[in-house]
Amino acid sequence: MKSMKVFLATLLSLVMMMVPLSQVHAEVNTSKKEVTFKDGITAKTLEDNKKIKKVETKDKKNIYIATYYKETGEMKYETFDLKKNLIKQELITDKPLSNNAQKVQAAAITTSSSLIRKKTLQDVYGYWIYQSSGKYIWVTKLRNGVSKNPTEKEANRDELNNFKSSVDTFMSNKDQMVVKVGTGIIGTIVVLYLVPEPTWTKILAGLLTVISSAVAYAEGKAMYSAYMDSKYYFARITI
Repeated sequence: MKSMKVFLATLLSLVMMMVPLSQVHAEVNTSKKEVTFKDGITAKTLEDNKKIKKVETKDKKNIYIATYYKETGEMKYETFDLKKNLIKQELITDKPLSNNAQKVQAAAITTSSSLIRKKTLQDVYGYWIYQSSGKYIWVTKLRNGVSKNPTEKEANRDELNNFKSSVDTFMSNKDQMVVKVGTGIIGTIVVLYLVPEPTWTKILAGLLTVISSAVAYAEGKAMYSAYMDSKYYFARITI
């Protein structure tokens, strides 16, 4: 009977030792768990240490791996097909190419014009509205090197106002993101979104290297939708 008690006590102590070990193991792997978002995109953290954070996202067409270098602020993107064949590799920086705002607006400015409204993301994306001799002169900008300078008229009024509305929506969601994570995210937003062919799955991978999944998906997805609206209406603005 005594030997049975000793055996049970020994077994109980072993079980008590095993529970914390299993919990520690789960904590170590938490960051590498795959998360599935509402649109079916999956994401998981591959590596996170003092120097880098590496995140993989996957949709029905491609796999994207974003590696954020914490010391330099640079980000490397690798694009794969679903069989993990490398398609493209690129290195980007969170310091966007600067464009002199005055140069962008020069065509709209005259001695009698006045700026009545402006909303931009670091003068890289957005709109400027000037008033001159009873007319409204717009500068609409999708990204560096892609802008239009129309005078508002009946034929383009709806497209201009829809472009403005999409920019306002983008900036509103950007502001919400900044409130949650700080102004340091702005440079990353510029280089992730303001590209010729933005892809949400790719953008998400980049965002997840610097902010939480909840913020990245909520505000990040809303910003993506707004920017795609901007692209649509920008293409339809007539001069």
